[in-house]
Amino acid sequence: MIYMIEAKIDYNLIDQESLPAILEAEWKVSDELHASGRMLGIWRKANAKGVVAIWNMPDHDAVSDQIRAMPLYPYFSEVAVTPLVAHPRFPQYCEPPQGAD
Repeated sequence: MIYMIEAKIDYNLIDQESLPAILEAEWKVSDELHASGRMLGIWRKANAKGVVAIWNMPDHDAVSDQIRAMPLYPYFSEVAVTPLVAHPRFPQYCEPPQGAD
């Protein structure tokens, strides 16, 4: 199933000495999610702090587990998960890449 993940991060909670290592770990996990087809894309909001990602996960539990496994998760000030369904007029545009879970 496809999910939209919206997260805001409170960088004020992160010790500045730890920040580079936490970011590097977050980027590594993001690269792994993308390479496996579980993350289809990630964007930064132009008018606000935070990110929007589109994930392809088997179920709600997998999404919850993965969010909690993200290195930046302890610093999320907000997170919203929205399951997405195919648009009835354009279902052909809503298929995840082949080989993704």
